[in-house]
Amino acid sequence: MAQASHAPPAGAPHRAVGGVQPDFDAGSLMRLFAYPHTVAGIEEVAVRFLSADGAGEVSGIAHRPAGTHLGGLVVTHGRSSDMRNRLVTRVARAAADAGLLALRMNFRYADEGAMASRDLSREEGDLRGAIRFLRGELPAGPIFVAGASMGARVCARASSDPDVAGVIALGYPLHPRFRPEVRNPPEWPLLVKPSLFVQGDRDPFCDLGRLREDLTTLAAPHELAVIPNAGHSFEPHGAKRDTFPEIWDAVLRWITTQRADR
Repeated sequence: MAQASHAPPAGAPHRAVGGVQPDFDAGSLMRLFAYPHTVAGIEEVAVRFLSADGAGEVSGIAHRPAGTHLGGLVVTHGRSSDMRNRLVTRVARAAADAGLLALRMNFRYADEGAMASRDLSREEGDLRGAIRFLRGELPAGPIFVAGASMGARVCARASSDPDVAGVIALGYPLHPRFRPEVRNPPEWPLLVKPSLFVQGDRDPFCDLGRLREDLTTLAAPHELAVIPNAGHSFEPHGAKRDTFPEIWDAVLRWITTQRADR
């Protein structure tokens, strides 16, 4: 039975997490609270940590598999959703089930009831804070970042972080809806790590012809996995089906290859 959580009393020493003793106090960089959830044997823990710029706290849920962690994965949400989004949640849980330490997070605006920053720089700081947090729990091993829709753009911006091993874009919004003639997304030149693009072939925000053209301009290695008869959020077109197994198969294969190549 899940047990209710309680924050530590004021002045209490900060508890080491995952056997790693942090070099900060409870009021500085990170604070963890028990999250009363266990799914298929995977511990899920609500966490809070500072954005990389130190301007505010970011909330998230860490998914900790038992045993040795094969690497880490941060999963980010789209503009109009949050970390409770079904795709974001399923990716994090599938990653943990595969042996990865996973963290799904909210950009601060989602908790504030506000809007994303115009250039996504604030969200980039939130993601970099999440990467720092995950590295604190995972001293060794590759860390990948995955983003749904707008979250993929933020992942591209943060790809220069030295702890990022690769980027997974889940429905990259390459251009405005049904307007592939709008070119030069500002974060494209910032994508400097190996990347996987998982796209529905009916996505009005990402014309596949245009995407294939733009991918040739990336200096870093990249792959494209197309989910047939699927839209921007991988909703099926035509016959009803669950597209997630197709999405996760592409993601897990790519992560496995990236780990083997390191």
